[in-house]
Amino acid sequence: MPRITDVTCVLVSERLPAEWAAAHGVSSKRDEALVFITTEDGRVGVGESYHAFSPGTIPGIVEGHIREILVGRDSSEIQLLWEEVFFSTGQLGSAAVAAMSGVDIALWDLLGRRTGLPVATLLGGGGVDLVPAYVGCMCLGFQDAASLREEVKLYLSQGYTAMKLRGGKDLEADVEAVATAREVAGPHVDLMIDANSAYSPPESLQLAKRLERYGTFWLEDPFDFSVKYHHADMGWLRKASPVPICSGGNVYTRFDVRALIDAGGVDYLTPDVCKCGGLSEAMRIAALASAHNIIVAPHTVVGIGTVAGVHYTAAIPTHVRGHMEWDASVVNPLRDEMCRPALSIVDGCIAVPTGPGLGVEVPSAAMLERFSFIPGREISMPPRRRRWDPALRNPARQVRREPVTTAVK
Repeated sequence: MPRITDVTCVLVSERLPAEWAAAHGVSSKRDEALVFITTEDGRVGVGESYHAFSPGTIPGIVEGHIREILVGRDSSEIQLLWEEVFFSTGQLGSAAVAAMSGVDIALWDLLGRRTGLPVATLLGGGGVDLVPAYVGCMCLGFQDAASLREEVKLYLSQGYTAMKLRGGKDLEADVEAVATAREVAGPHVDLMIDANSAYSPPESLQLAKRLERYGTFWLEDPFDFSVKYHHADMGWLRKASPVPICSGGNVYTRFDVRALIDAGGVDYLTPDVCKCGGLSEAMRIAALASAHNIIVAPHTVVGIGTVAGVHYTAAIPTHVRGHMEWDASVVNPLRDEMCRPALSIVDGCIAVPTGPGLGVEVPSAAMLERFSFIPGREISMPPRRRRWDPALRNPARQVRREPVTTAVK
């Protein structure tokens, strides 16, 4: 099979039409780290690595470490290459897993382009034409009740039957947002809330108890997933919570998922193919979830990663396949313009691409130049605050880190 001749990583960005706010900060742009793998026959595969709000780090790992392992190797040896890259980057932690995710996706894309088959079919998802979606990503963020009502009405009119609000502002605001959305959506729409790690475990339980009356479908990531005891705390919350608990978008590899399950688990698992180790590892995570009867509801954000996520969702074992996250924003050019042909929505479901590989064109040099990287972090990421923090009662003491506003080239 053709051997790999080059591996590169290119950062791209898009300016948001309006500033967007959630518990993890304020954002005025979206970033994406694209991975390109070229083989000696001239074919190019494309993937996406999660940038982890530190985009400059990912190209360094891809081009400074992983490239050396892959160049000269058989591009079809996807599992062998995964193992070698993973165990050679063990001391780099989750950043290396995010970096290798895009590499793995690009290798699957290459295999699909060479065989003429969609990645979903290669993964075993043949026969699945549509995957159900829930509204999430950069939708339903912090806003007043009137604008939230209008946004919910818009998604209802588009046929969506599940929506996820951004929580973490404070307990009162989160409960009010869910109550408002439920009033508009009615009893038959699944309403979730993602607290983006804003709360302590006790606060999270308080929130869960107050959300029960609104039939909340799940409470996601209410406390920090980067600390050592996250899995144990999540297991404790799941046992005590009256509403289902969700996590996994920031849980890396099957080994980390196993630790989460062993500590008490979650009701809904949200792996992201751009974070967890790529399509190869995401399939192993789905198998692990299947063995424990945990519903898999894939996480995603923009662009190539979303396309890869659709293929992955189509291949998840049927009895644990949940809805896939979908950004329903009117403007999302990294997905709708860079990924051609664009993904299509049919009555709240995403059509699985049928072209070879990921089913989209490899972004051209002109397209990459059009979406040149905007320096700075994607989200401001202020420090976490708890209910008793004096700064919450004194706005003058609050620190607000503004996102970089460098103009797009």
